[in-house]
Order: sequence, then structure tokens, then C-alpha cells
Amino acid sequence: MSAVVDVEPGAPTRSSRQRRQLIRRFTRGELQLHWVYVAVFTVLLLSGLGLYLPPGSNPVLTRRDLVREIHLDAAIVFVAIPVFAAGTLSRLRRDVEWFDRDDARWLLRVWLPAWIRRRPLPPQGRFNAGQKLNSIAVAAATVGFIVTGTLMWQGEHLPTSLSEAADTWHLLLMLAMFPLIAGHLMLALLVPSTRPAMRAIITGMVRLDFARRRHPKWVEAEVASPVEAQRGSEDG
Repeated sequence: MSAVVDVEPGAPTRSSRQRRQLIRRFTRGELQLHWVYVAVFTVLLLSGLGLYLPPGSNPVLTRRDLVREIHLDAAIVFVAIPVFAAGTLSRLRRDVEWFDRDDARWLLRVWLPAWIRRRPLPPQGRFNAGQKLNSIAVAAATVGFIVTGTLMWQGEHLPTSLSEAADTWHLLLMLAMFPLIAGHLMLALLVPSTRPAMRAIITGMVRLDFARRRHPKWVEAEVASPVEAQRGSEDG
């Protein structure tokens, strides 16, 4: 089975045909991992803010015990995600952990306006260099949240200095995630040139013409190896 499917077969030209074709970018397992992570992290973020806000501006202060229980229950699910998604995470790791020369050149040039660099950005794989850095940052923050959260949970059995340090770093990690989340949402929802990628994280499929522009190295490999391209279509 080919990785490329026609949305509306029979388009008359190559460019219009590519606009009507889709290519699978994410497997079912990767989609499930992403949205479970989003849901659990949102619960953790909102409940964590409820626990950290000062009394004068805290709408959940009278239900603090309930909010703490919700936070702890969500944290247990958060810790379990890497265990149950180990296979999917292993495949994703192979895609994001290696940076080649094109990735380095992409990072150096992406900050420049198109009229200054005067040439296309270096070709990218399934994840561009910025997405790789974002994935690594999120993975590191996840480990940090788990470690500091565990120390906070067991704080009464630990030296005060250690539990206080864990509390501080837990808060700093939460604050550090805000620009990552804001940038992620801005690129996915507001920037016209990158907005077509949003379809992939909802359906797993992305327009072929967009993929050829943004991820040509990946598309070339997928189209050349259609069997491999479908490796995760039944991944759950």
C-alpha cells in the first residue's frame, strides 16, 4: 500500500494532483501519544496553577485538597505514558535524536527573513531541526517534572533543602514550558505557512505538496519505500 493517497482522483496537472494528495506523517500510535500527553499535561498545568496561585487570586483555594488529588492522579498517568508508549517513543527517538549538516544549516538560516537568505531552507526530514529541538526540550522537561514531582510528593521524608529545591525547579520547569507551548500553538494555528501541518496531528495525514516543500528528505524516502511508509498504520 502506498503512503500517498488521492483525496480527489483525476486532477489534470501535477501541482493540482499533489494538492489533492495526502501522505501519512504520523501513525495511530503517535497520534494517541500526542493527544493523551496534551490532555494529561493540561490537567497538570491547570491544577498546578491552582496550587501555586496566591490566596487572593486563587479560585480553587477552598478546594485545595481536591485539586491536589487531581494533580497527583494526573501525575500517575503522566509517569505511565512512557511505559505504555515505549514502542512509539522508540521510533520517535530515532527521528529526532540525530542532527545532520542540513539541520545545522537550517537552524542558522531559519531566523533570517526570506529576502535576506535568498535561497530555500536546507531540506528536512519528517521533523525539521526546530521540531527536533522542541521534542528534546519537552522530553527533558517531562523527566524533570517526574523527578521533581516525586521529590515533592515525598518531601516530608527528605531534607528540607532538597524538597524546597524540588519545589522551586518544578515551578521553573512549568514557567519554561509556557513559551514552548505558545510557540507550538502559534505555528500550528496562526502562521499560514505552517498551518497545514495541523491536519497531520489530527488525522495523521498531510498534503503532499506541503510535505514536499517542508520535509522533502522524508517524502523522498517514504515514496521510494511505500511498504516502510506504512510501518505504523496499524500501530496502536
